[in-house]
Amino acid sequence: MKIEKTLLALLVLVLAFGGCAGRKTVAPMPDADIVVAADGSGDYRTIGRAIDAADDGDVILVRPGRYEEEVEVEDVDDIELIGSGPGMTIIDADDGYAALALNCDGVIVSGFTLTGAGSHGIYVKDGHHMIDHCLVYDNDDRGIYISNMFGEGSAEIEYCTIVDNEVSGIYSVDDNDDTEISYCIIARNGRGIVSDANEGGMTIEYNVLDNETENFDRVPEGEGNIVDDPGFLAPHAGDYHLEAGSPAIDIDGMGNNAGCF
Repeated sequence: MKIEKTLLALLVLVLAFGGCAGRKTVAPMPDADIVVAADGSGDYRTIGRAIDAADDGDVILVRPGRYEEEVEVEDVDDIELIGSGPGMTIIDADDGYAALALNCDGVIVSGFTLTGAGSHGIYVKDGHHMIDHCLVYDNDDRGIYISNMFGEGSAEIEYCTIVDNEVSGIYSVDDNDDTEISYCIIARNGRGIVSDANEGGMTIEYNVLDNETENFDRVPEGEGNIVDDPGFLAPHAGDYHLEAGSPAIDIDGMGNNAGCF
């Protein structure tokens, strides 16, 4: 992946998440390959059409809005799919199978809300991916499902808030050491982090978990995890910002908060 595109993605995240109270849009960067805007001001109105037009390594910026579509990335690798921030750029599957499916390799997914799926918020079919600063909530099965049915799926999942999913927060069929889960809040789901295996391979560190039944189901309980109410401001109203005194604040003693807000 090109270094300048990685730097671009980091800059966009700074603009989207930091220091700009009340910011409603993220200005498109001149070297973004594709811009998606529901109002027609970008290259495409839908994320799916943008992905269909993408080449390996492209950066796709998605402006604020609600995108009612099932998005699948396949036949293209190493793209960066960058939203304008959780709560601002929303992929709503509208009862479709998955809000976002990854059947490729090397995708970075940052700054989205993923909701409304009949099954999974994010469905990792194959390949290794980075998922960060996302809100994954109110899906009928799993928040994030890492599968081995179509290949060897794995993911690095950081700074995500994964809540109010019916069956589980994160479900990984294989408990392999290519999957890392850190600085996430995984709460109010049926179960927390689940695997069909029991090999102790995943790295699970500095997360806050508070789910209806098991928080760690056939997965290792790693360093720095906290099992406690994360202290959301108004979860029943869909506000997953943290209240003062939340255990997710400064979870590692080095100033890092868990979750996407």
